[in-house]
Amino acid sequence: MAKQANTPRNWYLLAERDMDVADHLANTMRPVPTAPIAFFCQQAVEKYLKGILAIFGDDPPFIHDLPELCKLAEKHHPECIQISPLCTIITQFSTQPRYDLGISLSEEDMRLVLAHAKTIRSFLQKEIPSLFLGES
Repeated sequence: MAKQANTPRNWYLLAERDMDVADHLANTMRPVPTAPIAFFCQQAVEKYLKGILAIFGDDPPFIHDLPELCKLAEKHHPECIQISPLCTIITQFSTQPRYDLGISLSEEDMRLVLAHAKTIRSFLQKEIPSLFLGES
């Protein structure tokens, strides 16, 4: 498999695809597949944050920890601290149900994760518009 270039544009496109999948699943599937939707939300936020790192010339680490990625983004854009609590919530609801078959994710919690991912996207679009403008 070819390695994707570490460009903000590539991270943005991957993140948008994940958000589109989450929205599509939430709006069309019944019963609502809550854990996969939360997973795609987590993946989208992860890729948005890695895109920020790429904007500033960093090679994003191969991690999936949103709070940690947010801390790394804060080094370049301190305002990212504002989304740190949302990153923690998304991580909590997206990983636990996926790996523990005894725990299910309610539709209410999934909708919260989806809303938080969209809030993060909107925040980053306002704060770091170059991630969304297709710059490479």
